[in-house]
Amino acid sequence: MIGVATVSYQRFKKLLVMLAAFSIAMPTLAHAVTGVDEQWIPTFSPGAGYQGYLANESAFSASEASTWFNMTTSDGTPQGKVTQVAICNTGSEAGCNFSVKSMYRAVLPMCANDADTNCISAVIARDKDGKDLEISNSTLFPAVSPQAFSGNSALGVPHGGSGVLVTIPDAAHDGGNQYLVKVVFTASRNVGQSKFDSPNLSASITAVNPVSGTFAGPVTITQASKYDSINRILVGSIRAENVQLDPRIKVCAMQSNTECALPYAAPKDVTFGFTLRTELPLKGWLHGRMKNALIDLKRSETETVLTVSANPISVPTIDVWTQSSELSDAHVDYYAKKAWYGEGRHFPVSETNTGLPILDAEKTREGMKNISFQHINTSFSAESMSNFLRWLPVAKDKATALPTQWRLGTMTDSGSGKVAQCLNKEASLAGVVTTNSTMYIDGPPTFDNKIGALDYKVASTHFQPDGTTVFKGSYELIMSSTIGRCIYGFTAAPIRANISVTSENGEPNVATTTFREAKNWMTLTAYNFTFSSPKVRVKLTQKKNQTYSINCVKGTKTKKVTGTSPKCPSGFRKAA
Repeated sequence: MIGVATVSYQRFKKLLVMLAAFSIAMPTLAHAVTGVDEQWIPTFSPGAGYQGYLANESAFSASEASTWFNMTTSDGTPQGKVTQVAICNTGSEAGCNFSVKSMYRAVLPMCANDADTNCISAVIARDKDGKDLEISNSTLFPAVSPQAFSGNSALGVPHGGSGVLVTIPDAAHDGGNQYLVKVVFTASRNVGQSKFDSPNLSASITAVNPVSGTFAGPVTITQASKYDSINRILVGSIRAENVQLDPRIKVCAMQSNTECALPYAAPKDVTFGFTLRTELPLKGWLHGRMKNALIDLKRSETETVLTVSANPISVPTIDVWTQSSELSDAHVDYYAKKAWYGEGRHFPVSETNTGLPILDAEKTREGMKNISFQHINTSFSAESMSNFLRWLPVAKDKATALPTQWRLGTMTDSGSGKVAQCLNKEASLAGVVTTNSTMYIDGPPTFDNKIGALDYKVASTHFQPDGTTVFKGSYELIMSSTIGRCIYGFTAAPIRANISVTSENGEPNVATTTFREAKNWMTLTAYNFTFSSPKVRVKLTQKKNQTYSINCVKGTKTKKVTGTSPKCPSGFRKAA
């Protein structure tokens, strides 16, 4: 049988696309790939009466494959019954005339020439001394993407294809020297819109070893009868019936029917990155899994060029099971009222009762005796944070694995209050928040008007997988100077920053912090703090009415300008 996964429309738009229950029907896997944290295979239920929890976003990156589809309903409204799900190439295909909802996810190619757009114009790799490393043999991976599409610039839909596989000879890893680069745009079009929304961005750079075998590439299911609303997306596989799949399918960074990019740890002393060229607007906040990040954004009337570079970072994962009878009453009561996202099994096991849905009666302590369910984290909301903290004691505050990641994505939450006002005013990229914590809030830092500080919440295991080594946290906020000054109401005068980390019990959490401002970006960092759920607070100050002096030059002429916000006169530039 073909496995089918269900996921809400809102989650489709997030970094972890189509992950709420992405499961392909296959024999039970009995082991993880020994010694490679990036290839940790999620453990399966010990049997009836067990509840589990999985938080490992990198394990689902294979779902980030190109697709463009259009939905039609019985009455032409979002509330109608889904009557057709059509796969689109240019938008002119049968069933692709827009009526209710259309969505795309485009894995972007390398640029063919200097005039090409919506593409990767450069892949970046530098050693610890800042020396550029040779990058060669750029090819497509997988060689065939089953739902690749040409796109339609008039509708704001770029071309979507396969990932970019490159060789970096001087950046060897345990699986070789090849890297998979995926830069992905995702957007939707809804009733009342003439074209697609501004795209959400997600990107990853993964050390890989491409292998051959019997795998299954994810595709969008087009059987309308399987959809109960336009807000449900179904994902299946394109393998033949009763085919034994390679167990490594669970850890592929990207895959087709015959190819799998096995992930490995990327060297942390190498800086990786890319330059993206696009005609589509990029705005909002980004969040990522990286360290020492640098960003550069150049905009013209017709194009935006974004360059991001950073070091990979290790992120703790949690993969734990416990008997339902051992869960606290508060834990059971919490799940009794919530929708469950993940992989379920009913007992006794049969072909007719596997997977979802889980009935309300089975969400009680008594009902849990006849099921097992692994709750899979798919988002970074306040509720997800609460859920994660609920499972930490069950996991004994210890990580299961420490896979290395290099990931970047658009936040689903653009902020509120002053943060949102300033972002909307500028209509540009606001900044990037990066952290190695397992859980964080998928949104920009919240602004506390009373004390004039930005607060950010993170959470992770206190210990590494050995249960004794303390895991040390990192947090970076790279914020547009224009938007930062708008939030705080500052002038162009120099800014001072005070960065603090407070533990969950209110005690100060010792951390190494830095602040710098250059090229219209503020960079604030906090390193080496400990978990489980500390709060990072950033307070910026600027002395009012203070005067500053700058030196301006024009050829051999020099002029000193003094004021609260001094600027060089026309024809002059600020001296270095």
